[in-house]
Amino acid sequence: MKISLIKLTVLYIFVIIILQLFDVYNRIPNNNVALNASGNIVTLTGKIITEPEKSENKTSFIIKTELISNVATKGIVLVNVYAKTNIEYGNVVKVTGKFFIPKAPTVPGTFNYKKYLSRKKIYSILSVTNKENIKVLGKDPSYIWQLSYKLRKNILDSYDNNLSPEQSSVLSGITIGEKSGLTPYIQKIFVDAGVMHVLVVSGSNVAFIALIFFWIFRNILGIKKKVAFGLLIPVILFYAMITGANPPVVRATVMTLVVIITMLLYRNVDIYHSIFLSALIILIYNPATLFDAGFQMSFAATIGIIYFYSKFLSLLNKYKLPKAINWILSIFLVSLAAQVAVAPLLAYYFNKVSIIALVSNLIILPLIEIALISGFVLYLASLIGTPILFITAKLTNGFVSLIIFLVDYFANIPHSTIRVPTPTIYFIILFYIIIIGLPKIKYKIWKWIVVFSIIILSTFPLVKNLLRNKNILSITFLDVGLGNSIYCEFPNGSNMLIDGGGNWDSRYDIGESVLSPFLWNKGVMKIDTIILTNQHLNHYKGLISICKNFRIGRFLTEDLASKESEPLSSGEKQLLFEERGEYFELMKTIVDNKIPIETVTVNNSFEIGKSKIHMLYFDNSITLNINYNDFSALLCGDISKETQNLMAVKCGPANILLVPNHGKKILSRNLLLKISPEFAIISTDEPAQGVLAQLKQYKEFSTSESGTITINTDGETIKIEKNLIE
Repeated sequence: MKISLIKLTVLYIFVIIILQLFDVYNRIPNNNVALNASGNIVTLTGKIITEPEKSENKTSFIIKTELISNVATKGIVLVNVYAKTNIEYGNVVKVTGKFFIPKAPTVPGTFNYKKYLSRKKIYSILSVTNKENIKVLGKDPSYIWQLSYKLRKNILDSYDNNLSPEQSSVLSGITIGEKSGLTPYIQKIFVDAGVMHVLVVSGSNVAFIALIFFWIFRNILGIKKKVAFGLLIPVILFYAMITGANPPVVRATVMTLVVIITMLLYRNVDIYHSIFLSALIILIYNPATLFDAGFQMSFAATIGIIYFYSKFLSLLNKYKLPKAINWILSIFLVSLAAQVAVAPLLAYYFNKVSIIALVSNLIILPLIEIALISGFVLYLASLIGTPILFITAKLTNGFVSLIIFLVDYFANIPHSTIRVPTPTIYFIILFYIIIIGLPKIKYKIWKWIVVFSIIILSTFPLVKNLLRNKNILSITFLDVGLGNSIYCEFPNGSNMLIDGGGNWDSRYDIGESVLSPFLWNKGVMKIDTIILTNQHLNHYKGLISICKNFRIGRFLTEDLASKESEPLSSGEKQLLFEERGEYFELMKTIVDNKIPIETVTVNNSFEIGKSKIHMLYFDNSITLNINYNDFSALLCGDISKETQNLMAVKCGPANILLVPNHGKKILSRNLLLKISPEFAIISTDEPAQGVLAQLKQYKEFSTSESGTITINTDGETIKIEKNLIE
């Protein structure tokens, strides 16, 4: 039975993968409301089927649609309301807003939000900007869901009323998976410490709830074993509903329920049988879940613990150690088994491997279990009142503070997290073959499989280098909206990044979310040269994260005061930061990471391989001219029309022109006539119509329309690639 079920699940997974290759799961189903999402204003009528998630500037929820402009329809839609509203789960609403299909990423390697939503069977978004555009027509809630949401709200209110904001937000995540109150810093330290999973209700939470109630049923209420197992089913289902039944909770609930039902039906539980049955149930309901990072890591961690822990434990048992040490090491080995199993997936999806997670989980996880209990005790105490509530609140607040302190400590240990390039699918497959085969190395067949896999794995970098075309200069204009960021790969293998884009929204880090994933996806870990053309935020902001995430050979810019490289007191640093804001943060990052700084003068030139880079300095902005054999690219900064006229005298013809000022200002006719570019590139969110009219006679590409644009040349011929990803 075990073998047949495993084979059936694996076969089904292969079928899903084949269908995915034909893009089956990303297609909008027939008659789905999303087929009408054209970017226009429409009115949808439907029922809110999720608890609205509220953040600082918006409220999000999902509606099950019934009508679109009074015409019957079906399908679910994500609604984002950018206004204050008091809507609730179960409301039947009529909402009016901009109805559109989310865009695929325009920069390779970045997060694909469109596919993320489609895996949840959400294919469209309605954006509402006015609360007057939402009308509540009635209520039609499920009684059980309404009860669970009400209990959820009461639990959250008890935390908010009795704990400090930071402690309340963390405890909310630990107990019922509520993350809306978590600050960016709290999320960062939990990620860096390798314990972010404790803030998302997962298998450990569900299993612990099952253990607590099983103990209560058996030891306090004296209920028979099989009856106790049966009573766990509604308890776990209700807990899943309280937590919002998010995908991680659903996965954990299905796995736990399968184990419980197996225990009720059979005397001996085959854990592999239960795991694969759980996966099969989830994938039958929604096959696209297979491509969800959380699904993959949940099952990889579970299988890893089962498979590797027994192997590690057998090695440990060879040594006669004191019971206390043996117990600590056994817990450490559970963490090690899980980390080994999920390491390649963490590298693939998040470009990081947490080294400290092996230690942090050893210490934090037992504390999380206590916090889970104390969180529910605090809620019960809030129903009773003082003085029990006062004592419980103080103890819970202090305990959660201890967890935050330890997480912060682990996260800030130097090199606690290693940034890595995105591994290929082939690398991940071979990695798993090797680690699964190592414990079986005594068998001849597995010995050859492991050795052969290691040989293939070790030759990947060599083959990649041999296949690289050493005659090609590649210039990539990244889609960073209204800003500049250009990545150059030279024939000799060197690279260069010009500017880093930037967004005026302080919550959005374009360097972390766009530039870094793009570079990691290309296997880049070092940038030989960075050039910052000017001190405008949409040119430099993204470089802050770049300087933290990558090794930098040198940093060239037009104005770096040498005194900023001198040691500063904390007071001086704070003063400078207040005066210069994010630009000072970039300067500080450069100094802290000991990146060599070179200041550009009026006419700087240097060579990289056979390519020559000439830099002109006007209007406090650097303009670059890159030459490779007969190829020439003129990359203009934010320069005035007068300066463009001056450049028309100094510059010769160029194949590529990066249009000045992001295509927002009319160009110098003299410059266009002198350069006569074959291709005109505009890096912007939306070019001005007057500029587009000027460029009609040229081959014009804008990142707003074409996404990321790559120019490949051997010095004679030119090929252009647009990177609009579907």
